[in-house]
Amino acid sequence: MIKIFIGTSDTEDKWIEQIYLYSLYMNTDAELDIRFLRPKMFKDWNKNGWGTPFTCFRYAVPELCNFEGRAIYTDVDQLNLRDISVLYNMDLEDHAFAMAWDGLHDNGMEWAQTPKAKGWFCDSVMVIDCEKAQEFIAPISEIKNCEKNYKHQFIRDIGNPHRENVSGIIKELNPRWNSFDGRDTSWYGDEILPVAGTPEANDVIPNFDLEEIYHIHFTSMSTQPWHPIYSPWGKGTYMRDDIAAILWDYARKVKTISNPEEF
Repeated sequence: MIKIFIGTSDTEDKWIEQIYLYSLYMNTDAELDIRFLRPKMFKDWNKNGWGTPFTCFRYAVPELCNFEGRAIYTDVDQLNLRDISVLYNMDLEDHAFAMAWDGLHDNGMEWAQTPKAKGWFCDSVMVIDCEKAQEFIAPISEIKNCEKNYKHQFIRDIGNPHRENVSGIIKELNPRWNSFDGRDTSWYGDEILPVAGTPEANDVIPNFDLEEIYHIHFTSMSTQPWHPIYSPWGKGTYMRDDIAAILWDYARKVKTISNPEEF
């Protein structure tokens, strides 16, 4: 049984929820135990400073699993193209987590204008050893009362922005399992970092060919076709026609999923 936890909103992401579920079931024969993490399930949590309605629910996963076994966490704005059991069964090599490197991650003012201004591991797709993760994630009782976004505390505690300090904590995940709109954001280099996030930097970020992508993450919120109302960005057109074609094909096929086994 593969445990998958998906961070989502209460109502704004229903369209992509259906399509994402469809993609997961269509691409595996494995038995899936999928649980959505919605704000209404965590009513007493302090959500100040969160970028989405579900930002910090991912850190509850190990405790929700009683610190036993393995689980996958993903955000809702994704589409699966390869058997998810391959990801679930990867060799963690005794690490607590597997995450892809994101060369676009902004490490804040403290590291601005330094070689570590950009770059950190992306927790929007995680494979988690729930027992080992207990050492690095605070208990739910602390996370839910965190005055600011617990994400910042968590990544600082495990070594951000020092990539070299995560040995034994984070196993670096193949970026094809968390491809940002079809791109490979695992690129890294001092010659690129000072301009990361600018249009010029985006131009040099490599794109995966469609057949190379295992799992797509619709990270550009302005081009997400379902346009959740919590997004602060204006509406834009999705940039990759080949990925959009798959999304719309699945959208045409998908049903309201009351019985996932029908897929």
